[in-house]
Amino acid sequence: MNTEEKREITEAMLVDFIDGKLAPEQMAEVERWYDAAEENRKTLEQLYFIVRVHDMSESVAGLNPEQSLADFKRKVADRDKQKRCKSMAWVRTLLRYTAAVLVCAAVVGGTLYFTKSNEQCEICADSMQNKSIVLPDKSKVELKANSTITFDSNFTKNRVVRLDGEALFDVVKMNGAPFVVKAKGAQIVVKGTKFNFKAYSDCENVEAVLINGAVDFTTATHNVALKPNQKAVYNKGSRRVNIVEVDAELEVFGQRYFDTEPLGSVVNSLEQVYDCRISFSDARIEDIRFSGTIDRSNTLDHTLNIVTLTTGTSFRREGDAIIIDR
Repeated sequence: MNTEEKREITEAMLVDFIDGKLAPEQMAEVERWYDAAEENRKTLEQLYFIVRVHDMSESVAGLNPEQSLADFKRKVADRDKQKRCKSMAWVRTLLRYTAAVLVCAAVVGGTLYFTKSNEQCEICADSMQNKSIVLPDKSKVELKANSTITFDSNFTKNRVVRLDGEALFDVVKMNGAPFVVKAKGAQIVVKGTKFNFKAYSDCENVEAVLINGAVDFTTATHNVALKPNQKAVYNKGSRRVNIVEVDAELEVFGQRYFDTEPLGSVVNSLEQVYDCRISFSDARIEDIRFSGTIDRSNTLDHTLNIVTLTTGTSFRREGDAIIIDR
């Protein structure tokens, strides 16, 4: 190819080629240019990588381009050992490989591993802190310490996540594309909701807490439709599923803000969190409104002091029971 022809293949033209915006004759021209020289091949392949990273930059943080590019070059080297085909079919395979790398890189935080054999992405949170992740479909995951999630590179078409550990999911609704989380003999199927799933490999129980929306919690022997503020506990040994009413925000986040809610509702949450019995000396006290934040890291007495001082009530103990007076 002469110098004049090389000048005609501009970077803008290559970007349009990557985006599929060129006319058929221009596409063929770029393909001939690609086949003409090794330098041309490297230019197009690396430009594809750069363009896709740029396209995803608003939702991607913590991308390791050096590692991703190294994986990509290794794949290119493997392909170069084979007999080159005159068509662009194998080139598009490489470009799809690059796209898979980018899909796996579309996360915020976490440690990323790319498995070439089955094109899976694995994200791990270390033992020191949680990791915030944005999946390719824009669903958000708060991956807890010592936890791992795995998903396929074609995630937007097959929204299946495998979990080892604990994670909080905030799932984006996509018509016709359910979101599935699998873990240790149990799974959750959702279409758009927020829930916490705990399934450590060294723990006998699998737990799911629904914050809002609706999910199906399924095992080999059970299929339970969870409602908000319910927790499913599955014991892998007995294969039993137990459904418990909880205050989901306190259960998952450790805190709950009450906005002028009746004391009766507040007390129900306290009984769940502290595993205690609380009653009222007068039923009318249940209707007194409370505004404030409950933190489960505080002791029960500390929390009761906050509630009673704020509402102009008091509490006393009679054996294991706690009674609230006006």
